[in-house]
Amino acid sequence: MRMTRYLTGCGLAALLAACGGGGEGAGGGLPLASGSGNAAPNTQAAAPAPALVKAKAAQGTQGTQDIADARNGTYRVYAANGTQQQLTVDFDAGSYTMTDSPNLPESGTFGEDFTEPGTYVFASGRVTTAANTSRFRVTADAIVGAFPFATAYASPVAYAAQPFVAAREFVATAALLDGTYNRFSVTRSPGNAQDSAILSMRLSGSGTVLEICNDAVIYKIDLCPAASKRTYAVASGTDDTWVGTNVANAGDVANFRMARIGGQNVYLAGGVSTAPAVQFMRIGLPESSSWPATRGVGASTTGSWGSNLIDSANSVRTSTGTDGTYASLAMPVGGTFALQPEGIRGVNSGGTSRYFAMQGGALSVLVGSRNPNTQGYLQLNLIDTGAAPDARNGRYKVYASNGTRQALALNLDSKRYEMTDETGTAASGSFAEDAAEAGSFVFDSARIASPVNTARFRLAADTVVGSFPFAVAQVTPVSYGVRPFVASRALVKTQAALDGVYNRLGVNLTAAGGDSSITQIQVASGGTALYLCNNSTIYRIDTCPAATLLTYTVSPGASVDTWNIVNVSNPADRGSFAIARVGNENVYLSAGIVPSTPTTSVFRIGLAERATWPAVTARGGATNGSWGGTAIDASGYARTQVLPGGATGTFSATLGSMGAVGPVNMRAASFGTAFHFASQGSKLFAMVGSRNPATAGALEIGLID
Repeated sequence: MRMTRYLTGCGLAALLAACGGGGEGAGGGLPLASGSGNAAPNTQAAAPAPALVKAKAAQGTQGTQDIADARNGTYRVYAANGTQQQLTVDFDAGSYTMTDSPNLPESGTFGEDFTEPGTYVFASGRVTTAANTSRFRVTADAIVGAFPFATAYASPVAYAAQPFVAAREFVATAALLDGTYNRFSVTRSPGNAQDSAILSMRLSGSGTVLEICNDAVIYKIDLCPAASKRTYAVASGTDDTWVGTNVANAGDVANFRMARIGGQNVYLAGGVSTAPAVQFMRIGLPESSSWPATRGVGASTTGSWGSNLIDSANSVRTSTGTDGTYASLAMPVGGTFALQPEGIRGVNSGGTSRYFAMQGGALSVLVGSRNPNTQGYLQLNLIDTGAAPDARNGRYKVYASNGTRQALALNLDSKRYEMTDETGTAASGSFAEDAAEAGSFVFDSARIASPVNTARFRLAADTVVGSFPFAVAQVTPVSYGVRPFVASRALVKTQAALDGVYNRLGVNLTAAGGDSSITQIQVASGGTALYLCNNSTIYRIDTCPAATLLTYTVSPGASVDTWNIVNVSNPADRGSFAIARVGNENVYLSAGIVPSTPTTSVFRIGLAERATWPAVTARGGATNGSWGGTAIDASGYARTQVLPGGATGTFSATLGSMGAVGPVNMRAASFGTAFHFASQGSKLFAMVGSRNPATAGALEIGLID
């Protein structure tokens, strides 16, 4: 058995010959419909590979050498934009160079994403999107990931994160090619056109014969109609390539390599076809009746990065897009059919967006079917055989009650966090479970100097609610105080889904202190208008006097999940907000500096108006730095809390309705002569102090059990 490791690139003569592999033309199975003709011969040149990274010189006193990371080296890349490239990686230095076929290198650094161990993030000046989804994972002699490759046929040149497979071990003995394979292809054409192809193929005769079933129906190769079967004579090419020539049409040439990944053969081809102009990538896995439940991690041609859980019943893709938004999509997986290869399964076959899946060895692959919704889609995943990570790991967008928007990254497995503010300054550390309160976690932070650490958090689906030592609003020099926050990775991106009536509670913060804001608002007309009752009496929107009902226009904001508002009567009165989905309800969130008054920072939270007021228990933080548990029922409120200084206590209030004209899902909380106003949703409770000196600016946010 002879394999070769890819060490150096092709020379000039090889570049002009078959170093990179040809396009296979129509005989390679690009068209699944009838009436397609054969393409002219074509070749794809591959770039010379940079030299292998050498082991670092010894730094110790014993005269020994450091052992270089075994993953270091040069890999041949097959990319979904239809190019072959070279990737050199040095895990010791954390550096890479990606070199495309015109020998244009893109170099940079990479680092591990602590929220997803085993995933490394490419740093590249080509990445200009809100989230960097150019990442990769590694297995023995192979890398699977995404990189900001040049978009096929784009003029001027443009870059986008696209999937790739890279290998450095290839089959060099013809007899070892033999086997039946299922092959997925995607193509890119001028004018942003794209297509897919799904077929079966077989290599036999000790690697001398290639048969492809080029039919609109996906047949097993043994059942392929004679008129649809293409046969190629296979011969050895240069640099581990194999060249197949159609026995009925010498102009139809199929160039490919056979990589060894995960202990299996993996068919790889990619390049340019000239008639018609097409850039393509093809990947084939061995046919098998085995269909295990697997979890793959990788990229798709939409630019997303995430995991795909697939078994015999469902495919669940959980991913982050280049716009920074998080999504999960579950689709049914079909069974096998008599004519179809057993190693290909239909995904969402009864829906409008349909796919096909195959898996084997270390790879899991999905391709879009040939319909306008999905053709040209490709998802490449490296199968992870380790324990599944905590599903709550990842990145959340934070709305903090100090009037800032930040980003929170969590790894519940390693108990690590990173809180990054609007300037890019990150506070990172560990966290631990609170032994005295199941479901609560305690942030460890150098910013905590008090006797008791009240910086904690709790989690719900796609939501984190807690308190953190944020910079105190509008105060210089900077100081820190534990303040509540709500963080979400399920923010609404569809404008029409913003609609609703919200009881909005908030605080206005200056260097001198805080004030409160209590009102009801409505987002209406398909998310294009916002109405706010600006009155000293707390009215419902439908009872608000016309003279104090303000109207704002709503338009898309700076990101896909934020929304701008502008007062139609006073354009200087403007701001932005987001709507989070928490407990299957909309929650209004806003934080930032007031544009017309930069010495004021604000925070707002709005819970949906509703008729019910159930008895609940919520746990969370308050702007006095406390953490505690709050019990609410029809007529009472009781909070048991601990302050940063160590003082503990229970505080009680009576709850009363807001009267005939007030919001239904709001209560006045009476602590003797001091008043607060409270509202609750299916998962959140919020309460703010009234606008008098004793209570103004006080805010509590809790996650309901």
